[in-house]
Amino acid sequence: MGGAFGKKPSDAHVVWTNRDGEGEGKKRFDFEYLELWAAHFGVDYETRTRVDHERSDQPREQHVVIFEWEALEAETMELGDTEWTMGRQRTPRTFIEIDSHGDGRIKSWSSEIVVDVRELWLDGPAVRLRTSAHGKKAIDARKLLADGEREPERRVS
Repeated sequence: MGGAFGKKPSDAHVVWTNRDGEGEGKKRFDFEYLELWAAHFGVDYETRTRVDHERSDQPREQHVVIFEWEALEAETMELGDTEWTMGRQRTPRTFIEIDSHGDGRIKSWSSEIVVDVRELWLDGPAVRLRTSAHGKKAIDARKLLADGEREPERRVS
């Protein structure tokens, strides 16, 4: 499915390689299309640079589609008549994250996986990908939203 000279195999591709077969070759990216897809489906998109020690010890640019957020519990302390609340922040609950090297983290309601993404394309609300170790996967983005939490099958397929 790879295109000649690194051309996008289709308009829907976000990550692809420039050779057929087992995904050999240099990875190519169109993160702008991922951001447009997230906006179309009304989910958050962020770009940030951080270290994810399961993927690298060096900081990498991360492209994150966040479907649901969770708030960490804040710790409240009292000192005399003054009450302090510390530690309240939002963190992603369900998300798909791809870094600038094509390594990804996918977190559903009940599982989390780190993958080497060889190919990723968008098909309506579905995110389809091919990984080096886990083969082909399809993720229905609607199941990563709060409504999807009530779905009987909540695993990344």
